Amino acid sequence: MSTPTAQTIPKQSANPAAGDAPATTHGQLYALGLQHVQSLSKRIWTDYNLHDPGITILEVLCYALTDLSYRAAFPIADLLAAADDDAADDTSTLFTARQILPNRPLTLLDYRKLLIDLPGVKNAWLTPAPLTYYADTRQGQLLATDTGQPGVMPVNVRGLYAIRVEYNDTVTTPTAQATVLSAVQQRLQANRNLCEDFVSVTEVETQSFRLCAELEVTPTADVARINAEIWFQVQQYLAPPVANYSLSEMLARTQADGTPYRVEDIFEGPLLDCGFIDDDELAQADLRQEIRLSDVINVLMDIDGVQVIRDIVITPAPANPDTPLQPVDNKWGVPVQTGKKALLEQAASRLVFYKQAMPVVAHPEQVAAHYQQLIEGARTKAETPAVYDFAVPTGRHRQVDRYYSVQNHLPAVYGLSPSGISTNAGEPRQALAYQLKAYLLFFDQIMANYCAQLSRVKALFSTDADLHRTYFYQVVDSFAAYSKIYRTPNPNGANDSGEASINALQHSSDSQEGSNQRDRRNRFLDHLIARFAERFNDFAHTLYSALGASPESLIRHKCDFLAAYPVISRDRALAYNAILQADGDLWNSANISGLEKRIAKLLGIGNPQRRNLSDITYDIYAEVDATPDDEFRFRLRHRETLDILLSSSMHYETEALARAAMRRALEYAQLPTSYQRKLTTDGRHYFNVVDETDTIVARRIEYFQTESQLNQAIDQVIDYFKQHYSDEGLYLIEPILLRPHPDHPDDPFLPICPLPDCTDCTDADPYSYRIQVILPAYGSRFSNPDFRHFAETIIRAETPAHILPKVCWINADDMAQLETHYRDWIYLNAGVTTADRQAKLTAFINSLFTVKNVYPTQSLNPCDAPETQPKFILGRTTLGTLTPDPAPPE
Repeated sequence: MSTPTAQTIPKQSANPAAGDAPATTHGQLYALGLQHVQSLSKRIWTDYNLHDPGITILEVLCYALTDLSYRAAFPIADLLAAADDDAADDTSTLFTARQILPNRPLTLLDYRKLLIDLPGVKNAWLTPAPLTYYADTRQGQLLATDTGQPGVMPVNVRGLYAIRVEYNDTVTTPTAQATVLSAVQQRLQANRNLCEDFVSVTEVETQSFRLCAELEVTPTADVARINAEIWFQVQQYLAPPVANYSLSEMLARTQADGTPYRVEDIFEGPLLDCGFIDDDELAQADLRQEIRLSDVINVLMDIDGVQVIRDIVITPAPANPDTPLQPVDNKWGVPVQTGKKALLEQAASRLVFYKQAMPVVAHPEQVAAHYQQLIEGARTKAETPAVYDFAVPTGRHRQVDRYYSVQNHLPAVYGLSPSGISTNAGEPRQALAYQLKAYLLFFDQIMANYCAQLSRVKALFSTDADLHRTYFYQVVDSFAAYSKIYRTPNPNGANDSGEASINALQHSSDSQEGSNQRDRRNRFLDHLIARFAERFNDFAHTLYSALGASPESLIRHKCDFLAAYPVISRDRALAYNAILQADGDLWNSANISGLEKRIAKLLGIGNPQRRNLSDITYDIYAEVDATPDDEFRFRLRHRETLDILLSSSMHYETEALARAAMRRALEYAQLPTSYQRKLTTDGRHYFNVVDETDTIVARRIEYFQTESQLNQAIDQVIDYFKQHYSDEGLYLIEPILLRPHPDHPDDPFLPICPLPDCTDCTDADPYSYRIQVILPAYGSRFSNPDFRHFAETIIRAETPAHILPKVCWINADDMAQLETHYRDWIYLNAGVTTADRQAKLTAFINSLFTVKNVYPTQSLNPCDAPETQPKFILGRTTLGTLTPDPAPPE
């Protein structure tokens, strides 16, 4: 049995000896063309020599094709480059390395980079902060202390960290240190991961050590310089510094294995302000847990001028200076206290130097001067403004759309050149020349359109949702007497000058319609999305099959997704900033987690802000107008332009009825399936908004010339109402933030399930790496079982793998109660309010853990019910009343 061949794309040509590709080699193109001609005409023609006009035309066409292939091989920067007069029309989206490659901090090293990047911070360390509760699995409650009763087990809460900061040498006053700690706290909260929190930010404590050594140096050595270098190098070993590098410096560096840094390696990690930090250097700059004497010996022996180390010892300095040193158990491995930075105590250390067995003394003033020079020469932050990004290549505008007709390259005897046919030729000869011009125009047009298409690469791969054209072409007017070839007969029998045909060809693409254009536009966008390792197939299928969305709306969703991709990609694991206190950062706020923003883009939620979802506020532009007959109707207007988006289809007796109808119309207007597309007798398009019984609930008094314009208007209405009046949204809640605060011992715990026989119960920890996602079960598309299933799949797939999501769909009453308590807690957690802390926290926890999933109600239908009838699906719907069979006639 043969082994199957791997399906891969080779990096090199299968036949390297063949030379260049046929598309760029005239000889190979000509050979292929001649072979094809022979296969078609071998029964009737055998003379394929150069004197044959067909062979001559084949040669010219092959030459033209090599030119097209040459243009297509231009660098992509050149193909995207615009002419000077089109420079402002930049519809392409190109992200720089600094925009698209970095991510929010995920690892401890990432957080350290982010903090070291701050002014005033020399180094920083993060360590897990232990927090233990005790779960009474029999009573189903958490306790702060161990009662020793049966069924009580410890619960170690994870995801909490303590931060230790080392200040720069210039940060010496308490005010300056407090400013640095505040900046550290703000940066940590602005970059906090989901389900993680920081419990403390403090200055790192130090542990002093004394170095005693006897060394022999060379006869010509500067003892003061050696002494200063020993103090400096040993301190560098005890607490290695972290340097920042510019982009050019990082490109010149090599990794530990000797390979140069790649661009994606350099930009990996968080976005920094002061350059780049080498991961290997940062790992070496961790808090040292042990001082190895052999390492210190190597440091000293690497100093120029040191020949021999007679004796050396390093010992911890006592807390009391008057206390004598205690010998260490193992001088080759001296431990450092956990969480402390090792510091060399120079004043109490002792170095003895010998030159040819004679002791020499280093002058303290000279040692201090040399040491200061070494300190000033050690760079930790980039000293000069540096470039931290690559510029987008501008390219050179190559005018790839310019096309020169192949007819001008044929021999003059053909009569096609700019000089034209001889005046002595008769009309039959001139007619033959024009006939050949018309025949060659077919090939000219194909190649000219190819050039026009190539010049519009920027538009083809644009993320501008208003661009729909995917076919581009141009008129070939570079051959002699072109207007006579384009001349078309008028209905009255006369011939025009050809200008009308040329103008019609130039502008005909502006009115192109049909699914082919939209399908191609979607495929171009799919290509761009795939380049980011993303996919929209499931979303597209759900929008089409379950919700009846138009192709234009899908194009807008994809363009919106691509435009926002740097943010929703970089921030996908980011939590919301819990310490901001401005009202605009708490409610009706975009201060939400990155996961919420990403899910909103993937689900097409127009307004992802943290806001009310149980009751939508309608502004004055959702007007209810009185009529002279005391009847009422509503008009829904655009907030800025005041254009009427939708109007009532009838009058109502009271204002209350009109407002109720308006709210109902807004609900249906957000569903693509509610739009009824109509066509007038004279071919104009318009639409109505209908309910599930096809009853008109609103209408648009406007007509559109094309179906595409109609679909765009519908999508704009849907997007506007989703942005301003939608009850589609979600709340993402992190239980880790609901833990009792150390300053408030009376804070309630989260509930757990009572499990009397539990010995290793994961449900005993409701805090670590969990989120709860609350969604309205009543929100327009959210009432559709297929879309709900799709939304749950997206939420679980996009949630980081180490986090357990709980998705809950709740009704309007539960949502109203929950969001009231949620809003109270948001202000409470930010420190804006402090009153009734325990009561508000208890109310929020109770609301959060008592809400229940609500499923759409469906009935069991008769066996002969049509396929379009809504179905009862186990696990997605609630069983209602069996639909009875119709009663037999009496």
